[in-house]
Amino acid sequence: MKHKSIVIAVVSLWTISLFAQVSTGTLDLRTNYFYNFEIYYLLDFDFNNGRNNPDMFSYSLSYTPNDPQGAPIKIKLEFEWLATVPSLNLTNSQIVYMLSNPFDFNGEVVLTTKDFDQNMRNLYYTDGRQVPISITEFKQNVERLKAVIMATGKLPAGSYIFKLNIMNESGSVLKSQTQEIGVSNPSTLELISPGGTLDQNLEIATTFPQFQWESIDFMWSSANCPTCGYSIRIAEYDPAKHSSIEEALHDRANLPYPDNGGEFRLPSQAVTSRAGVGLYTAGTIFQYPMTGAKPLEAGKTYVWQIKKTYPTTSGPETISSQIFAFTIKASMGGTSTAGGTTTTTELSQYMTLLTQLLDPDTYNRLFTGELTGFTPTGVVTLNATQNLTYEQLTALVAQFLSGQVTIKSISVE
Repeated sequence: MKHKSIVIAVVSLWTISLFAQVSTGTLDLRTNYFYNFEIYYLLDFDFNNGRNNPDMFSYSLSYTPNDPQGAPIKIKLEFEWLATVPSLNLTNSQIVYMLSNPFDFNGEVVLTTKDFDQNMRNLYYTDGRQVPISITEFKQNVERLKAVIMATGKLPAGSYIFKLNIMNESGSVLKSQTQEIGVSNPSTLELISPGGTLDQNLEIATTFPQFQWESIDFMWSSANCPTCGYSIRIAEYDPAKHSSIEEALHDRANLPYPDNGGEFRLPSQAVTSRAGVGLYTAGTIFQYPMTGAKPLEAGKTYVWQIKKTYPTTSGPETISSQIFAFTIKASMGGTSTAGGTTTTTELSQYMTLLTQLLDPDTYNRLFTGELTGFTPTGVVTLNATQNLTYEQLTALVAQFLSGQVTIKSISVE
């Protein structure tokens, strides 16, 4: 009988052990945010103490058993950082790899850049409970990148993939999140037009010039880089007052106006969001505005400069272009209806511009419908107060097409 009791006890314990391993529930992994950076400084990362890492991403990992008293799930974390750098013939080459031990998990944790290091010991549920964890495998491979990193301190331009896998004990992936970003190291900024160096004395024939520059495309997240983008400063150069174009640029500005001592921030455009974070970019063309700026005057010389602010793992960085100078011709021809008649050619030019402001249905309804047979006067009035010359209408259309202004309504009288 004593022998039989022992057998029953062993069978009972074995049954309990098997039951404890049964786990059914819902495992979820979602990206809270993943910020965009254009430059990654490797020294900003500390894989011995993740608390020193820059804030790049945040993931929420949760497990909810079907039964409130259900068993936890046993999982492993795998984090991988891959690089594709054409200039170094690298394709999906590992920069960093981390793998944790299997651990019991039952609740929700938030994983950020600051949690990942080779000395990871604990995570914490959102309710404060502790999750013991350790890293069983850690690899950092930057040998192929070393020459570039040593020379610049930053990762070379290329494509980088950040991958987080949640696996079971046998290594099968249960949940995964992957983010891919393009790093451009956008430190180039060259002005194109209008103007050039002061001694070139370059002239233009408009008081509404279009400013253009060249730079590598970049994106930023409004959440972690609200100051990113392009800005411009434009000021008059008077040789009787200014000893240099630098002095003129920092004298009273035509834009921004009123002068705030800084630059006028240029419009940006929203692009496809990444992991719930709004991303923005900006073009490299800017039309001098008809409103909100001090008018430029014929016969005068002006200087201008562009500044570019972009996101890095060390925070926003700003670079400045060279300074260009241009002179507006003292005498300019132009189309005007004030006190005179408008030629057929000029009317045709006005109509061509108006077609760019109106959608096709509205244009056809007005000019091939109820207004058929009427001859346009060539008078275009802005906000019921200002009659526009052809040059001013051209500037307005350019601002509209570049997204600098929006048209609330257009009417024909």
